[in-house]
Amino acid sequence: MNKFRATTRGILVFILMVTHVTPAVIKALLGGKDMRLALRMRRLWARRSLSVLGVEIERTGPLPGSEPCIIVGNHRSYLDPIVALKEIEAYPVAKAEVGSWPVIGFAAKATGIMYVKRDSKDSRAATIDAMEETLRDGHSVLVYPEGTTHIEPTTRRFKPGAFRLAAAIGVPVVPVVIEYENEEDAWIGDDTFVPHFVRTFGRQKTFVKIRYGEPIFSDDSSVLIAQAKKWIDENLVKIRSEFAVEETSAV
Repeated sequence: MNKFRATTRGILVFILMVTHVTPAVIKALLGGKDMRLALRMRRLWARRSLSVLGVEIERTGPLPGSEPCIIVGNHRSYLDPIVALKEIEAYPVAKAEVGSWPVIGFAAKATGIMYVKRDSKDSRAATIDAMEETLRDGHSVLVYPEGTTHIEPTTRRFKPGAFRLAAAIGVPVVPVVIEYENEEDAWIGDDTFVPHFVRTFGRQKTFVKIRYGEPIFSDDSSVLIAQAKKWIDENLVKIRSEFAVEETSAV
């Protein structure tokens, strides 16, 4: 039953992807790329896809405003940016391998994404340049500065590139924390996409909490890193405690 449910959901998400991305592709072919349209259509796709997948989200904290910013968060799963992009319009930064993933890779390419080969210094530098151009064009950027997914209780060391850029060009950093009720939803280690998708979305529901912090301003990247990491770590601990209390109350 679980495999059938996950397969059906995957097909429906693919159909949603085609129907929502196609208008942006057609507009780009006929009249040039319209990223505002693409970002809006991706947001609508994210909302509907998460509903199809049985993902229930509790969001707290203020959403980022209309001014461009760099949104930074902890990283648990490939689902993290989709949960965030349900309510915000931003360009995510992702590892290059995402481009070859079924469904997600195509939708990401068509609606705006920046890929980085994390083991390539040239690729990382090119990504920072692309982030700067995106911010100066008035769009926000979503980045996961740990560089990998994990299930540890607090964040690993943050890579400094995005924070140096924020400090250099004067845009705020907005911290965001995401946590899953079921820790098995984390995509870690040698896990591959399809088995994880079937295991996670074969279940009836997936419950997620996402929390946004206030914008952080500084011309010192070390201050931005320290403040963002402190806020994310504190809220990771709080959310896990909330899940524990809720589980106890349900028994």
